Amino acid sequence: MMRFKIFVCSLVLPLCAAAADVFPVPQFGYAIDFPEGFSLDDGSDDLSLLLFRHTMLPVEVMTCVYPADAYPSAAAALGGTFARLGATGDVKAVRWRNQRCALSPMTVRNAALDGSHEGWSCAVPLPDKKGLLTVFAYAPASSAAKCEPFLRSVLDSVMTDAGSLREAGIVTASEFPGGKRQKLTLTIAGKNITVRTGSDDVAAAQSVIDREWAVFLPFATTDYAIEAWQRFYRLIARDSRGRTKEAAFAIQNALAKSARQSDPDDPDAAIAQMLLTWTQGFPYARASDTPDKADFASIPSVLSGAPSDCDSRSLLVAVLLKNMDIDACLFVSAAYSHAVLGVALPGKQGQVIAAGGTDYLVGETTASGTTLGMMDATMQDRAQWISVLFYD
Repeated sequence: MMRFKIFVCSLVLPLCAAAADVFPVPQFGYAIDFPEGFSLDDGSDDLSLLLFRHTMLPVEVMTCVYPADAYPSAAAALGGTFARLGATGDVKAVRWRNQRCALSPMTVRNAALDGSHEGWSCAVPLPDKKGLLTVFAYAPASSAAKCEPFLRSVLDSVMTDAGSLREAGIVTASEFPGGKRQKLTLTIAGKNITVRTGSDDVAAAQSVIDREWAVFLPFATTDYAIEAWQRFYRLIARDSRGRTKEAAFAIQNALAKSARQSDPDDPDAAIAQMLLTWTQGFPYARASDTPDKADFASIPSVLSGAPSDCDSRSLLVAVLLKNMDIDACLFVSAAYSHAVLGVALPGKQGQVIAAGGTDYLVGETTASGTTLGMMDATMQDRAQWISVLFYD
């Protein structure tokens, strides 16, 4: 068994180098951001068929890529594979990435699997007619309920093109298709800015948080803890970028003139500071004080004015900036029980933390009056900070 790492140089999708358990298949143009602990167990020489097993949980994942013309639809591909596996399920056609895809729970009664298994499956047409991707995540029936968040997380972390790096996964998108668009007025740097959000964005984002927290918890006291923590935030950021892209566009347009006046040489720095100052005035509250629930307020709820803490605010600013094509990230620290924003602004002076070969100016979202590059003197040990980089 081999533990897999990301191969950035050969991947068609521009994935972040910090994502250690992202498994890319360049010839087919897809990747999966697996939860920590998976190993590639077997597969065909051309990688059209792959089998992954988890090292801690009784979970397996199988991927199969069919030729684009092998089935008339994604739903047919899923149904055809069910027949081969001896599986049953309620296959439903769903829309994801503007394509007709398929999603289904599944039950497998196959002697080769040593008993009944349950799980989830999806089928997705790959871009440029590279094939039909089917993904099956399953566990023994006796463990399936406990592993349910894990199984759904695997499917939701499938990425098939550059746009899917910045949008909800197929599971979340099918359950929360967006709802009605609603207007929200934000006041940033003295300007009233009207943005639009989806009526089910808060519920959808919270579902991702709850699921991914359940995925993270088994790793909290293991050697995978740091990578699992990074993935938790990374998947939330991916989902949140799609939900905030309209807001980011409206905010950037509204602040562009003021930013150019404030800092003609680097208006991006001015916008980043405006957003930082804006979040410093948010109402403060912890989302949870019990370990079974994530202490993290969803990004759409924070955008709408809900009370928040340092990591939610920092991630909100980071995803807005990323949507504006301004490089940003998140830094979290267990030792300091804190999180800060990171913004790449070459030439600007101040406290920085290096991540992925880039220096990021830090930003304190809960300390009123601080500017980018200012950092609490008691929190400057860089070894205590964990970087969370996002898909590019």
